Amino acid sequence: MFALDRHASYFQHSLRLLPYHYTQTDTTRLALIFFCVSALEILGYLPIGNQQCSSKSKITKDEMEHWKDWVYSTCLLPTRDAFRCSPATAVPHYAYSLPNSHGDKLDYDVGHTAGTYFALCILIILRDDFSRLDRVGMMRWLRKCQRADGSFAAGVLRSKSNAFSDNLEKKFGERDLRFGYCAAAARWLIGGDILARKNVVEDIDIHRVLGYITSCVSYEGGISMGPYAEGHAGGGYCGVGTISLLSQGKVRNVLGDLVVDALVRWSLMHQVYAEVDPESDFEDESDSEVTSVSSSDMSLRGATTDVPAGFTGRINKPADTCHCFWSGATLEMLDVPGTSSPPSITGSLRLSDIRSNVMFLLAQTQNTMIGGFSKVAGAHPDLMHGYLGVAALAMCADVVREQGGPEKFVKDEAEGEMIASILPLKSVDGALCLSTSAKQYAEELRAKWEKE
Repeated sequence: MFALDRHASYFQHSLRLLPYHYTQTDTTRLALIFFCVSALEILGYLPIGNQQCSSKSKITKDEMEHWKDWVYSTCLLPTRDAFRCSPATAVPHYAYSLPNSHGDKLDYDVGHTAGTYFALCILIILRDDFSRLDRVGMMRWLRKCQRADGSFAAGVLRSKSNAFSDNLEKKFGERDLRFGYCAAAARWLIGGDILARKNVVEDIDIHRVLGYITSCVSYEGGISMGPYAEGHAGGGYCGVGTISLLSQGKVRNVLGDLVVDALVRWSLMHQVYAEVDPESDFEDESDSEVTSVSSSDMSLRGATTDVPAGFTGRINKPADTCHCFWSGATLEMLDVPGTSSPPSITGSLRLSDIRSNVMFLLAQTQNTMIGGFSKVAGAHPDLMHGYLGVAALAMCADVVREQGGPEKFVKDEAEGEMIASILPLKSVDGALCLSTSAKQYAEELRAKWEKE
């Protein structure tokens, strides 16, 4: 069964106090907060507006206002155009009033595209109106983060000679699809496309972004994190999510039928059944002898379909909780190949084995004792996999509701109760990795900005 209240307790406690193991992740604190806050909204534990909130929730509206103030006061740069990933990387505010001879230290107090994405998502979930942001300045900052090949950097170090020169800015961070996705999501959330249409600010180079993503399409039908690399479920999500946010969901118009159909097939073929060698040693999961067999090939092996099947991110890897979201959300954003039926909110996700995916998450990686989800069976739960496990199940619940209920997905009453237990989860928008109610609030803000 889905332990909803146990998961909610896990995320509530994590917002207030984390085990010492998380010390090494302090420079990405906004990500951890996002996982907790977004999970609590999907679980129905945040008192937002007129939405139904669990009577067991210990979160108050005053506490949520405090969270918003904390994000602004500790992670927003003084320029109000970008967010840090954590207050741990901030320069003390008093340093901004020091003589110019000490100003070189401030060149390293910079924004981060991932931190900006997480901060904006947290604020949208908490129903903030972004009135404390410089949205125009943020669009200019995002443009500075874009490289000549269309990809995005994690951020830019300020130029000492000319703060407004693109040529003198030093970009930092890896070159892959992750930061491009964060930039596209941030642009959509602050209405950057609206500002560009009104000629208030210059837009990012969308043509180059789409060209870079196209260059990452791999020979086997997936999308890699960079050109000429191996297809990866995370790369597929970032690529498709970026295109969806930049093209109003018209992914097929950008990539073409052949690429989209191949990506749907590639994603579906990565739903796998884990066959575990009974003689292997499970004390260290990284050394376990695990092989993965595509769920579509199980009938050829004569194996039972009662074995839970999750998604894997790459060939020859075991099923993994996070990839149940990355692949699931990618499929949700892609329409069913070869059909002229009206668009569905679940897209091609309904072509996957929903029953086995739910069983994999609930029976293999869910921790019913303390809450949360682990990466693989037998591991400790963590916040990232905890959130993505909840989000993946919420998307499965969308399919179950769309298809008429649990009865169409189960073999017996016990399975029906397990799948029915995920139905209280709120619907999730795959492109933004947020609840659909949070996206609807963002759309209300965008509609207001259109009229201004």
